[in-house]
Amino acid sequence: AYLDRLEPGGILSVMRWLQTPPSEEVRLVALAAAAARRVGADPGSSIVALRGYSTVLVMIKPDGFDAAELAAISGFGESRRFDLMAAPGLLPASANRFNVLPRDDYYSIAAALLRGDDPGYPAFDISPPTDDRPFFGDYFTWSQTRALLDSMGHAWRPFGGAGILVLVAMLVLAVVAAAVLVLLPLAVAGLRARRGVASGIRVWTVAYFGLLGFGFLFVEIPLVQSYILFVGEPTVALAVVLFGLLLASGAGSLLSPRLHWRGAATVLVGLAAATPWILGGATTAILGMTAAARIAVGVIVLVPLGLLMGVMFPRGIAHLERVAPEMIPWAWAVNGTVSVVTAVVAVLVALSGGFRLVLMLGAGCYALCIPLARPGRREFSPE
Repeated sequence: AYLDRLEPGGILSVMRWLQTPPSEEVRLVALAAAAARRVGADPGSSIVALRGYSTVLVMIKPDGFDAAELAAISGFGESRRFDLMAAPGLLPASANRFNVLPRDDYYSIAAALLRGDDPGYPAFDISPPTDDRPFFGDYFTWSQTRALLDSMGHAWRPFGGAGILVLVAMLVLAVVAAAVLVLLPLAVAGLRARRGVASGIRVWTVAYFGLLGFGFLFVEIPLVQSYILFVGEPTVALAVVLFGLLLASGAGSLLSPRLHWRGAATVLVGLAAATPWILGGATTAILGMTAAARIAVGVIVLVPLGLLMGVMFPRGIAHLERVAPEMIPWAWAVNGTVSVVTAVVAVLVALSGGFRLVLMLGAGCYALCIPLARPGRREFSPE
């Protein structure tokens, strides 16, 4: 988007800290190269990077740097003892002259990225971030896990992925706490009451309401992230998504007696799977609108999805009310427990595979609910 706003001959400059081993500065080069290719520019001729003692300056000129500009940049760097890290025609001997390193990984990684080659750098994930996976500061790869655990307490690794391990620990704690604090007490208290309930109903209750817990959060969390670009502010995005989904879900709950259960689930799966493309088109169309207009459009876009999501839970409760009302507290417990766990799982999946994958998992959870939705035009009376 920044490159699209440049005038002819314009240059975009971005500065980052120099890290050892390389991380954010080479990811910036990867991002610059990806952006240059997106606008049809050759990264090898349109990107120049200067390396100082503690910072890196990356410059992108989609039209390409001419000889006079390259000479001026080289002279500027030489007069201030900055090394060229990336430039058209840059040779290794010219890239490590002032701030001399035993091995200039900055140059070699940047050169590979500009050529479009795999830099063969296993230390960190330096792939360019995207709107779907916008974590510029996350450099963790799962292959680092053993080395990270071995170094804990002995080395400072600000970019080594300890945050991921914290999330994993949170997930374990959430699962254990949910089982002990919610499921176990309900199991003990309701054991006698459930002895008369068929095992199939118990399995159905856990499966259906567990999938709803996974599905709702797997859809909601990517929507919050997507709406940051949609409306411009994280707090506003959260408010818009929560307001829109809860309002529409409430309406869906009211309308649920009149809607076909399995049909609503089927449409919901298709709509959830199409949401990334719907939001992509809507975002492009509304970015020039006022904030109020973008918020209004954002709420409207959420209504069909929220309406259908709101049908699923009350239809399940109504089914239990007919066949096994004593299982309703258990259904609430399963759904609430899974929702807590899903909040952590969604972040882990987004970090590894992106928010679109999280949303597809949400659609998949609702798809698994389709065979569990009891057929029939109406399952209960709205009285």
